[in-house]
Amino acid sequence: MTPRVVCIALCVALVAVVVGCTEPTGSPRPSPSLVELDFTPPPTTAPPVSPGGSPGQTLLSWPIGWDVAFCRAMTEAVIAQELVVDIERAIDDDARREALGLARELVLVAGGATQLLADVPDWAVSDDAVASLTGLMDLGGRAAAEYERYLDDGPRRALRRARNLRRENADAVPAANELLQALADLGLACPGTPLEIESP
Repeated sequence: MTPRVVCIALCVALVAVVVGCTEPTGSPRPSPSLVELDFTPPPTTAPPVSPGGSPGQTLLSWPIGWDVAFCRAMTEAVIAQELVVDIERAIDDDARREALGLARELVLVAGGATQLLADVPDWAVSDDAVASLTGLMDLGGRAAAEYERYLDDGPRRALRRARNLRRENADAVPAANELLQALADLGLACPGTPLEIESP
């Protein structure tokens, strides 16, 4: 080959190499950032767990100690509602002495529950439930006082007032139970105490 032919051949080869380097290929490799996005798993975090709740149930967390205080009040509120029911049953059974003892107990339990509810730490999500239970305890305590007045040889109208308050209490129970169910849905559980109020 002459030097001229060799030079032309080299130029053609150089042009082919340059063109090959600048032409896009059919399957480009992903950039390092894309590889990282595609194959690096996202960090995992455990679902929030609130006192008394379990993973995956709780959507919101409550203040520390709130659940303990609420459950303590709830236990007394449940007992108070049971007493409202039992007083009337005792009257129906003509067990006047028993009914009087139950009425006196209800005065104490409803008052204690009211105080415990007042001591529950503030948490906006539970305000309506606490207010609802407080209202039920007020109605139950006032009914108990009227039952006690009647059963302690008082006027018949005291029994009528007690029963009117008892009916008001019963009317308020469904709304209270809906609010309690909403707290249960957030993961609240009170050991040994259902999150439900009995209707008299």
